[in-house]
Amino acid sequence: MKIGVDSSILIAAVHANHPLHKPSSRWLDQAFEDYEVTVAHHSILESYAVLTRLPGSYRLTPVEAQTVLLGTLRNNATVASFSEDMVWDIIDTMVQLPVSGGSSYDAFIIEILNKAEVECIATHNTSDFNRLTATIKIIDPLEPD
Repeated sequence: MKIGVDSSILIAAVHANHPLHKPSSRWLDQAFEDYEVTVAHHSILESYAVLTRLPGSYRLTPVEAQTVLLGTLRNNATVASFSEDMVWDIIDTMVQLPVSGGSSYDAFIIEILNKAEVECIATHNTSDFNRLTATIKIIDPLEPD
């Protein structure tokens, strides 16, 4: 099975002080063994941005963020491809839903992963993702089915 993974899972899995770190890390490690894991390039960039802007002692340096993301994803996940032509199709989809504001980023990730033919997307933000798609199953791997 091909499964997409959102930044909310990635951030929790790689940041040792995140409240969901242990279960998210265990789940992601198991997903790498059981599934073909795919990540939207935007989710990697978003994870880097969040990890390097956290408050105080929780903030990772750019090198630390790069190290944990590379170590976690480089040999374990596929980065979903994106072409410049796709942006207009994705905006068309957002207009039809309609989606605006910050939800546009989640809709963008959903569409990138949809075009990568994932069967479901794992996120800790299921309510946001569920309202943006009816075509891809959205799961929180820490919630019972």
